[in-house]
Amino acid sequence: KQRRKNEGTGPTVKDSSPPPSDPSNGLSINLNDNYNQSSISSITTTQLNSYYSSTNGGLLYLQPEYAVFTRSLAECNIHELIRQPNGVDKNEWIANNIVAFFNHVNALYNAMCDFCTPTTCPVMTGPQNSSYLWLDERNKKVKYSAPQYIDLSMMFIQKTLSDETIFPTRLDQQFPLYFDSLVRKMVRLLFHAVAHLYAVHYRQLIELQLHPHLNSLFLHFISFLITSNTISTDCSIVHTNSSGTLSSSSTTPGQTDLRELRTELETLDVLYQLLANQWRHVYGQACAQKRKTTNNE
Repeated sequence: KQRRKNEGTGPTVKDSSPPPSDPSNGLSINLNDNYNQSSISSITTTQLNSYYSSTNGGLLYLQPEYAVFTRSLAECNIHELIRQPNGVDKNEWIANNIVAFFNHVNALYNAMCDFCTPTTCPVMTGPQNSSYLWLDERNKKVKYSAPQYIDLSMMFIQKTLSDETIFPTRLDQQFPLYFDSLVRKMVRLLFHAVAHLYAVHYRQLIELQLHPHLNSLFLHFISFLITSNTISTDCSIVHTNSSGTLSSSSTTPGQTDLRELRTELETLDVLYQLLANQWRHVYGQACAQKRKTTNNE
């Protein structure tokens, strides 16, 4: 009996329920808060605009006019989209979503690969002048160009997703004890690819009218990570290297990886809050239009 195929697109959920009226029920989540809580920070449009004008005026992805989504996400209740279904095992729920996120990130990057070359992107960079180094089989950090780094990331994730001992598709198989640790590694690699697209290729995404897809993916991805507690405060003692080999180690490397990932996520914290606020606005408009149409009928 199969529980899931490790391929395919993500779930599509449409819901016409009204958006939460209380900002504390929104999705503007401060990445500085503990990841084991879906804590909410309230940031106003005025505060966001002030931040853009004073600090990030040159960053296209932080300009409100580009904070747009695909129609499917704009009309979707994202709270329901990221909710764990009743009766579904948590690891199974996470596995399904990781497969979907991998497919979406891979598809978006493939659309931009002609612009991302060793010449244009000799270093794997992200927002705020950050750079990402690859960890090889000897746990040595190696500097690669962006296309090399992302290709290695996608191959590692694809290999992991295809491993039945890690992502079982049969109901009589169990997820391994190190599943959480490996998911965090894949999440980090996926985030690096998304962050690079924002930092280096967002103008090209706008020209190709693909930025709504990246924004929708990013909002969904980060919201899911926080809701699912994928980025937890405790770390597995199992360590993975770039070849996927597993080995036991002290908790220190895992804790270091978690701190580094949090720091990386914070480079796009303001973007996440901008998109969360914008989603609340467009979803509210979509719900109002549906109610108006229903009343007219």
